[in-house]
Amino acid sequence: MTTVSVVIPTYNRAQWLRYAVCSALQQSHRPLEILVVDDGSTDDTKDVCAQLGMPVRHILQAHAGAAVARNRGLHEATGDFVAFLDSDDLWEPKKLEVHLAVQRAVPQVGWSISDCRFIDAEGRPLAPPQGFTRAYPVFRDLHVAPQRWFGRSMTHTTIQAAGAGRTVYWGDAFDLLFEGNFVTPQCTVLERRLCERVGDFDPAMWVAQDTEYFHRVAAASPVAIIMEPLVQWRVGLEQHNTSPRNTVQLVRNALTSVDRAARLRAPLTTTAQRGYRRGRLRLLLRLAYAQLSVLERDAARQAVLAAWRSGEGPSPRSLAIFAASLLPRGALRALHRLKRMLRR
Repeated sequence: MTTVSVVIPTYNRAQWLRYAVCSALQQSHRPLEILVVDDGSTDDTKDVCAQLGMPVRHILQAHAGAAVARNRGLHEATGDFVAFLDSDDLWEPKKLEVHLAVQRAVPQVGWSISDCRFIDAEGRPLAPPQGFTRAYPVFRDLHVAPQRWFGRSMTHTTIQAAGAGRTVYWGDAFDLLFEGNFVTPQCTVLERRLCERVGDFDPAMWVAQDTEYFHRVAAASPVAIIMEPLVQWRVGLEQHNTSPRNTVQLVRNALTSVDRAARLRAPLTTTAQRGYRRGRLRLLLRLAYAQLSVLERDAARQAVLAAWRSGEGPSPRSLAIFAASLLPRGALRALHRLKRMLRR
């Protein structure tokens, strides 16, 4: 029987951890082990794990970030496959069964990802848009539906898995990822030997380490994309890595990721080169906007100038950001307050 190790990094999420672990325990394809890597929690995470019993293992480490915690889980895993789950999210009951069936049906792929459904802190579904479109800016930036985006360069098929036909796109995602990330750990299942070949998450990246990691994975193996929400992604919690206060560093790490990825395959295809230039330009403008939001006016101007130097030239959006960066701090604060009022 194919075995799966589940890796759950956690930090002070005991209130939610039990639900995450139970969603893994209740899988129709039961995991071999559930490795809860406790990143120095000060709550009762250890007690929660003890109450849940085998095959849950509590692994304690000093607080070092999600990347280090995921690496510890990867090193401890013994299953044929590794599946990541965040400690405040939930899996649908047949998630693992569907992933494994898809990867058996398409043996060329070494990993697979699923769509997701967003829920609030109380577990209630959020209003549309949902799934890939809500999760990843690339689809909103390019005004393209995920199905159309994946269908441009991947093989579309229907695979029988867990008693139903599942819409799947599979192929090489490396070039597509330059335009923008569309992979997150809790939606992903990988062959453990692929993880060993790719190496660790970058421990220096406290946020957005998954963007850099999964571009390396895509360079090493084709992927299958399951167009079905098999993960409930909880948002709105405090101390979340994707909270607005982390946006500047998130975008900086994303820029580092695409620059590193550009060196993984040489020479880049024409499609990859075009995606790299366009994706990097959007990230620079996103960085400029994020810096403007925290009143880093000089840094915002430098990011806009870097975007212009990339060869794309001024655009209405970049000109607006540049002009706003010239405002006095008081006027910029007033502009932010006005925008917040208009959004309500």
